[in-house]
Amino acid sequence: MNNGRWTPEEEQYVRENAGKKTFTELAEHIGRSELAVQLFLHRKKIVIGKTVKRNLVQEILRIKFRHPENFMPNRSFYKEVNINQMRFWDIYFGRKQVTQEEYIALSEYFGLTLQEAFEARQLNIFDEI
Repeated sequence: MNNGRWTPEEEQYVRENAGKKTFTELAEHIGRSELAVQLFLHRKKIVIGKTVKRNLVQEILRIKFRHPENFMPNRSFYKEVNINQMRFWDIYFGRKQVTQEEYIALSEYFGLTLQEAFEARQLNIFDEI
């Protein structure tokens, strides 16, 4: 097994094939353990499986932080927005849809203006072109 740093080629292979191949196949190809592959996906916040069409939490975080992966919630955040840790990560990764109450609580916590909150919810068909 390889205990060193991940090479760019290994990272690219795992990113491209996550969800297409099993953890065992990924691990065998790059010469690492299955656990190493799972931990890499978790650390890099790469989601495998069904996700919602539009991830509003990611859009809110993109407005406020530009890079949503840099946001690290703490205990006071969970208390203030009244969302438990498991629920937050489900909606963050898009495994579940955010409710109206949760969206409002997150918008208020991050200090989004009404205009920003409204724009985050709008579908922009011209971004796809």
